[in-house]
Amino acid sequence: MFVRRLLLIGGAVAVGLVALGVQAARLSIDQHADHLAEAERRLRTERWTPTTRGAILDRRGRILAQDVPAFDVMVEYDAITGDWAYTEAARRARVNHTELWTSIEPHRRDALIQPYLSETERELDAMWDAIAQSSRVPREDIDARRRSIEATVERMANAVWNHRLRERRAALNRDRQRTIEVTLQDVAQPLREQQMPHAVVSGIDERIAFEVRRIADQHPMVSLHSSASRAYPRERMTVVIDRSGFPPLLRDQLGDASESITVDGVATHIIGWMRSLQREDVLARPRINPETGTIDRGHYRPGDLVGSVGVESASEFQLRGDRGYIITQRDTREQQVTEPIPGQDVELTIDIELQARIQALLSPESGLAVVQPWHETRQGLPAPLGTPFNTSAVVLDIPTGEILSMVSMPSFNRAQLQDDPRSIFEDPVNSPWVNRAISRPYMPGSIVKPVILAAAVTEGLHRLDEPIVSGPYLFPDRPNQFRSWIYKQYGTTFNDMFGRPLYADDALCVSCNIYFYTLGMKLGPQRISEWYRRFGVGTPYDLGIGHEYPGNAGVKHSGERLYLGDAILMGIGQGPIAITPLHAADFYATLARGGQRIIPRLFRHAPPHATDLRLDPESVDVAIKGLERAVKDEWGTGRHITYPGGRRVLIFNVPGVDVVGKTGTATASPIVATETDDAGNTTTRVLRSGDHAWFVLLVGREGQAPRYAISVVVEFAGSGGRVAGPIANEIIRALVTEGYL
Repeated sequence: MFVRRLLLIGGAVAVGLVALGVQAARLSIDQHADHLAEAERRLRTERWTPTTRGAILDRRGRILAQDVPAFDVMVEYDAITGDWAYTEAARRARVNHTELWTSIEPHRRDALIQPYLSETERELDAMWDAIAQSSRVPREDIDARRRSIEATVERMANAVWNHRLRERRAALNRDRQRTIEVTLQDVAQPLREQQMPHAVVSGIDERIAFEVRRIADQHPMVSLHSSASRAYPRERMTVVIDRSGFPPLLRDQLGDASESITVDGVATHIIGWMRSLQREDVLARPRINPETGTIDRGHYRPGDLVGSVGVESASEFQLRGDRGYIITQRDTREQQVTEPIPGQDVELTIDIELQARIQALLSPESGLAVVQPWHETRQGLPAPLGTPFNTSAVVLDIPTGEILSMVSMPSFNRAQLQDDPRSIFEDPVNSPWVNRAISRPYMPGSIVKPVILAAAVTEGLHRLDEPIVSGPYLFPDRPNQFRSWIYKQYGTTFNDMFGRPLYADDALCVSCNIYFYTLGMKLGPQRISEWYRRFGVGTPYDLGIGHEYPGNAGVKHSGERLYLGDAILMGIGQGPIAITPLHAADFYATLARGGQRIIPRLFRHAPPHATDLRLDPESVDVAIKGLERAVKDEWGTGRHITYPGGRRVLIFNVPGVDVVGKTGTATASPIVATETDDAGNTTTRVLRSGDHAWFVLLVGREGQAPRYAISVVVEFAGSGGRVAGPIANEIIRALVTEGYL
């Protein structure tokens, strides 16, 4: 019996030893590599080093955005709250009264602390004064920053502690007969934010940082943290505007001398800005690539800034760069250093000097983009005198499709974005946040007429030697529909003016609606919509700087199908058709190339994409001839401004250039505000109404082919010739000043 028990015990021990042996073998053989790697990992520390974000440059290499060396003044949280003074006083009292400290009551310890407390409070106060003096930041601003940090951290702590308290109570009292009381003190362990330093001054340069470093040497609770700051050196620019070509009545107001205008928020809509890190950024680019398992050196870490909109956002990964890192072996102190890789620079097609110059022309200070007396039409002034217009202008290089300038006014700067965002995002009339050049839809009006001509002739639906009778309205039996604008205003017809039916170049010269109603009717709803789409309407440009309105060609908001009447209206740029200023410049650049469409682009490295629309060559020639007559013939709608009293002044007066172009006056939906009073009654108030004013043109050196396409739209301005024309003329002068013409 004894032997049997002994054998059983021995067998059990043997089985156990075998199991232990198998486990030991598995650990030492099968999982040896894994455990060795884990052991080595625990012997290493990893520290990441910052990289530098790439710069954004204009077409001539001028810096539009760049990282600049900067430092944050960091102070421990207990010094920010003032608790450091008591903690340090207690430490000094304990050191100087070691023999008594453990044997006396708490109130006697406090009596020993008090003499040191006055001393440490003075030291702490002197430290704050020194930080303020060396950082060039007023002491009251630093104190306000301290209060803000403390309030934020305390709110965070209270939220976390109350959450812990609820969880602890629920866990302890679940399935129990009696309640176990848990207080806030039981869960109020200090948060990381209460044990770490915080930035009390941010973005100081190296010179100031050198002075602050001396304070840090004297006060262990102060440190410097290296952090690159994003600078936009051409956000605010001053340009000199030559007023010699301004409309005479405006020169009478302002004088003939040149004027310096400072513009703010230059190219903000294009370049964009930075924002704080968000959860989705971390998820989009984690430290460990989930697909490859490799470390992404460009991953996001707390405190990082991220491109928010514009080029900063679109080129985030290209600009961002890769961090470096230092791995230190705890046992040997050996270091493995991997240097950071700076982000790549991004070069744009825009010329920032031209951009600033055009922005100055569109600013209220120039006088061109505010309501003036000569803007009055039969309907009256578009708004009270002196009211600023909201405007946009695009300049396109015809041979390459590169965007030289794309201005949207009003603009804004990044300080306004940070300090007063409501003025940018909650202004229903001016909407500064909208990039009008690519994001806001406009009916184009008469500027599309040369495109419609080329489409109708190319389709074989109209012959250039076939004139069209221009009577008072399109259909003799419908006098209230599809009327001639000149008949509506002056009671005459273009047939009467010319003494004959009109040919294509005649019709473009005087902007005859009847002619282009007829072409719209010949094209019909489907064909005219398709031709707009061929010219780019309905497809976004994908410039990479934010929201773009792709354009609408033949799609009704009601969802109804198109009728012939829609096609007739689309023949003069009305009805179910809406584009942006970039579309308009693209239209005319395509005509200037004889039908070769090059999709406009904003990044210099982006390859060009071209499509041949196969336009009838003669139709393009006649369209250009008509645009030339529109700005040169006596009857041309884009030739002159008629001032009160009948005086005529030429719109285009820049020497040494050839200009062809077209005005447009397009129907616009009013801006309204709906208000509800205390009784629940709703009223609608019109904030701005009228027609949008267009001028689109082609310009080149005298005797040479057109080189640049320019589009200008002025919201609710009424007349393309009176309002948009002088602006377009000064944009030509800006191109001359900057060496393009």
